[in-house]
This record gives sequence, structure tokens and C-alpha cells, in this order.
Amino acid sequence: MKNSDGVDVEVLARKTVEVLGVAPGQVIWIWANVVSMDFIEALAFHIRERGAFWTLRLNSEPLLHRIGMDLPAEYLPLIPQHEMRWLDDINAIIELRDHGGHIPDVPIDRRRAMGTEWIALIEEAARKGIRRLMVINPTPALARAVHLPVDELQRRVMHAIDVDYSVVDSRQEWLAGLLDSTSSVHVTCPAGTDLRLRVEGRKALTDTDSIPHGEAYIAPLEDSAEGVAVIEKAFFRGKCVENLRLTFLGGKVVNVESPDPVDAESFREVLAVSTGDKDKIAEFAIATNPGVTEPIGCVAQDEKIGGSVHVAIGMNDRFGGRNKSNLHQDFVILKPTVWLDEKIVLENGEFKE
Repeated sequence: MKNSDGVDVEVLARKTVEVLGVAPGQVIWIWANVVSMDFIEALAFHIRERGAFWTLRLNSEPLLHRIGMDLPAEYLPLIPQHEMRWLDDINAIIELRDHGGHIPDVPIDRRRAMGTEWIALIEEAARKGIRRLMVINPTPALARAVHLPVDELQRRVMHAIDVDYSVVDSRQEWLAGLLDSTSSVHVTCPAGTDLRLRVEGRKALTDTDSIPHGEAYIAPLEDSAEGVAVIEKAFFRGKCVENLRLTFLGGKVVNVESPDPVDAESFREVLAVSTGDKDKIAEFAIATNPGVTEPIGCVAQDEKIGGSVHVAIGMNDRFGGRNKSNLHQDFVILKPTVWLDEKIVLENGEFKE
């Protein structure tokens, strides 16, 4: 069954439950927006078809806007304790990326406060060992958020899914093995990136919990980032910012620049309202999906661009680091050259195996 935008939701739903390995008696919690009702219905059927059960956490863009604008400030960061208790009965979470995370007109400090309940739930789920699978659903709402025609977004997402995942996964494993035995990482790119990191003693992971997927990633030593990362297309607060320049010293972002000073100030505002280790290096990753070729503004897909790398700042304590923060901001670096110790594994975005 295809929805009005040509996405075969039955195929995507079957793939989702297959990746999760849904088994009889399990309870699967679907987190989604009302724009995904056709996909939710398909997921619910295929979960029940396997003898399992589903439950739903549903929101809508108008509701999120109303909460962000009108709710008393002291209520925004409240944690839903009843849902925290429900996690005891949940075997897996399917989280849909089906709309933009930016809510127009809602002040950034209130938007950060609204995210408190989501962070609490995913941290508790991680503590309990509950698997969380992120699935991109290319809805009209997501297309509006990334400023693409919906048919073009749908084409790009399905192209990223319809690849030879044996190749994707093999390359992930190869890179993770290299990262496990690496002490230092050096990244350059034509746009001006020249960044050094240390990763000794940290364990690399592979991406098995997203559709589409494709990356090997690691938490660098938090005081190790030195140099400059130049992001040709950075996405935050619902906007594409070109040539964002982040300077790292002792693992921290010490300077933010962009051709338009307003853009740099906009990102400083994100940092200002975030908590904890918000400005420390958090992640280094190499992406392996050949079906993703250019950034579109949906970071969950952009960070899979085959032959790209991404770095992140903020939270990394859920995958082997020490940073605690309510921010995890990814930045994709295009056409990188990457040295793992003395070995070049990427040259101008091309793998060297």
C-alpha cells in the first residue's frame, strides 16, 4: 500500500519489524507524529502479525507549537513519570523522523526545555537496555522542514534504503575494527577542516539502529579535539548555515564563525541554552551508505553520506564517553581525507581499503 506521496509504507513497515526482530509477546512502543498515521497503521499490523503488541506515543506540530508558546514555563521540563514506569513493559521503541524538530516562533530556551521529557525517556530506555530504532518517514511535513518537494525527499530516502546493505555493513565493521586499534585521528577537507582527535581506549560502534543506516562511530577523548572543523552545510533551528567554522581547543569549541555573523550568533544561542558538556567533542564517525550522496537537512540521513565524516558536540555518555548534556549536535564534513594514526582510510571522500 502506497501513501499519497508514493512511499510503500507496507514495505517500510515490514523492513522495520524485520530489523527489530519482533517476536511473539513483545511490546513495541511507536513514537510518531499524526502525519504518519498510514505508516503507523502498517507498523501496528505487522507487529501484531508476529504475535506482538504495539502502543503509541503521538504528537502533532500544532500541539507542539501550542505547548511551546502557551504552556507555563515551569511545566515545560516536567518528566512523564507514568511513561518512565511503562518502560518496564517495553521491549523496543520505534521512533519516526517524520517532521522537522524546529518549531517556528518558539523561543530556543523553551524548545530546549520541551525536550527534557524525550531525553529522560531515551536515557531510561538505554539504561534498561531497550532497543530504540530510528526510522525516517518522508512525509510532507518533513519535506517542508528540509525545503524539498515531497517526491524528491521520498526518492532520496528510498534510494538510501534500497542499497546493498552487505556492503554497507562490511565497511562499517572494517572501519570499527580500525578505530578500535587507533590512537589518533586527523581529518582535513577542501573547505578548510583541519582537526585532530584521540580515541585510544574507546570502543567503536556500528550503526544497527536506524533506517536507513550506515556509519562506524566512536566517542573521542573529551579533551582531545584540536583544530578547526568547517561545515559546508550545517543545519540547526530550521535553517541551513553555510561554511560554519568551529575552532576546538582542549576538546572544547572556543570559537564559532560564519560568513553571516547572525548565523554564528544563532548557534551560540543554542549553546547558551543547553546544559552540561554542551561544547565538548562528543563523536567522530565515518559514514558508509552509498545511497546517500548529499546533505538535505535531515541530519539522521545526512550523517550516513557515504565517504563523509561527522563530528558532534555534547552528549556521548550513552555510547562510551563521559559527556552529559541535553545537546547532541552533529556536523557533516564532506569530501574528507582521514588518517587513522598513519593510515589513510578516506581521501577526498573516497575509501582506501
